[in-house]
Amino acid sequence: MTGREYDLREDARSLVTGQWLKSGETLRAFAPTGRGNYRSEIRGYPSAPWRAMTATGWAVAKLASPLGIVTGGVPYWNELRRFEGHPPGLIAFGDGRACQAARVLGTGPRKSGIWILTRERFGFAAVRVTSATKSPDGLRRSGDLSIVLEALIEVPSTQFDFEDRVTRGDDTYLRIRFHDGSGLDLHAFSRR
Repeated sequence: MTGREYDLREDARSLVTGQWLKSGETLRAFAPTGRGNYRSEIRGYPSAPWRAMTATGWAVAKLASPLGIVTGGVPYWNELRRFEGHPPGLIAFGDGRACQAARVLGTGPRKSGIWILTRERFGFAAVRVTSATKSPDGLRRSGDLSIVLEALIEVPSTQFDFEDRVTRGDDTYLRIRFHDGSGLDLHAFSRR
């Protein structure tokens, strides 16, 4: 136990190497992300009404944030704010809801976690904070906390091709492309 508080951005590499990587698996990149921090450039997906509702929901959440702080929503709100202003961890592109990128993402992960790319697979692992007594093998942090990764999305490398780096504005992403032409750009937060 290190005695310091848990922080997803600082602890992401330890979580990935300790809980995600299988024996002999090589890490290409990972991107820690807050809840729902990915951008869809998939034509027609999600729909325009869904995007409008989401934008309205975020605006209301920002206005209601003082209420959330008073009622105990501080950790949740701080987590969202921590990733604000950072590039999205993942950008999906393609054509319509039937494309492979849309099918892989489904409605998208609604939890904080880590997008991970290895030579063998791509995936999203959600972070679950629990007590050390319930999950003794998780990453330990101050107090009695154990942080555990739960795989929500996992795609074997046989379903995509790794294309290399692409730039989007000032940011570098690693691109994987599915066989139907759609794909995912993973923010190059870290690379080995």
